[in-house]
Parts: sequence; structure tokens; C-alpha cells
Amino acid sequence: MSGGVWPEGTHESRTCSVHPFGYHRSKRVNDAPSRTVFRDVRWGGLPRRCEWLEHELDVSGREPDFIDELWIRERSGRRHGLAVIGVTLTAAVLVSLILAGTTTVAAVITVVIGGALVLGLDRGDAALHHERLRRIRDWHKRVGSPR
Repeated sequence: MSGGVWPEGTHESRTCSVHPFGYHRSKRVNDAPSRTVFRDVRWGGLPRRCEWLEHELDVSGREPDFIDELWIRERSGRRHGLAVIGVTLTAAVLVSLILAGTTTVAAVITVVIGGALVLGLDRGDAALHHERLRRIRDWHKRVGSPR
């Protein structure tokens, strides 16, 4: 990882309760010219906070860059990409059923299932956005925010 002394132990004991085993074996903070501070983007858009990532952020000297990145991410609006994918899939299946000459019942069932799929995907997208904002606020507690 980056230079410096590891908090609470040596490099052999890089385990934390937040990340899976082996997560901290490699460097997680990108070097200075990179657009994003953290190397991997996971489910919530940012890694969860832990003492290892906080230490690496301190050692890297990219804390001001990270504050700016958090500010941009926090203000980016929620996208409905998953719902759009669901609508597209439903429309494609519906068009293929109509072109195949199936019954009206099959088309109605497709629309109902597709609607449920779109609602489920939209709820998943909202949960993803909520988790992303929660992690951003959690990191703001650590590094501050540009107000």
C-alpha cells in the first residue's frame, strides 16, 4: 500500500470488520492525476469507511481531491437507468409477442410482469442512490465538506 505506518498493527493484520478478507492487500487510493480518489467503485459508489482506508487517504495526501469528488457525487441526481432497461426489455418482449401473433392474454400478462419488473428495478435504483448518499455523508464526517 502507500507508505507510512499502519494503524493498530502491522501489514500482516490487514483485516477489518467492514471489508471482505483480502480487500486491503493492495493499494486502494489512486495516484494524484487520477479522476477518482479510490481505485474500485463498488455497489454504493464508494467504499465503506474503515481505519485502513482512512489511513491510506491520509498518507496519499489526496484528501482535498476526495472532498471535491464527494461534493460532485453528492450533487449528481438520481438516474433511472435500471427502470429504463426494464421498460426497454418489456417493450421488446411485447413487440416480439405481437409480431409472433400471440393472444391478447399473453400481451396483457407481459405488460403486467413488465410493469412489476420496472417498479422493482426503480426501487432497486432508489436503494442504490440512497446507499450512495449515505456513504458520501459518512465520508463527509471524516474528511469534511466544501461548504
